Amino acid sequence: MARAASDTRGPRRRIVGWLAWFAALNALWLVFISAWVLGEEILGLVASAIGATAAEAVREQGMAGARLRARWLLHARVLPWRAVRESAFVLSAFARHVTGRAPIRGRFRVVPVDLPDDPHEQAAKRALLTIGESFAPNGYVLTIDNRSGLMLLHELVSEDTE
Repeated sequence: MARAASDTRGPRRRIVGWLAWFAALNALWLVFISAWVLGEEILGLVASAIGATAAEAVREQGMAGARLRARWLLHARVLPWRAVRESAFVLSAFARHVTGRAPIRGRFRVVPVDLPDDPHEQAAKRALLTIGESFAPNGYVLTIDNRSGLMLLHELVSEDTE
């Protein structure tokens, strides 16, 4: 009896997971094309179905996992302000560059990060760090080394020169 209940939960979980991926990917597709064209939407449905199938296959094989800690999301509260501040900063540097007052000098930075030991938590934190550090327009993450706990960033405009 218990085995039958677990068998029905497995397929139900797969179906719900697939539908969630499908809906999210299709919504993203509609945002990207920013228009309602039947042919484009049919293509989006096919692409979403392929993407959802691939995502569920990866999840089912245990090839990718992420365990998120809610406290990590607290750092996201500064992202909107940081995006506004860095947008102004980058546009100001661009204006100075265009008028010939100052060249734009980017830089690479190595930043130590504290990564958990658990591989699933580590994957989640690396994803959040990559999204968070690449969200504002002045910089983006190139890589995060698991062993050394170092993150390589590129800044379009070095904030040290300002």
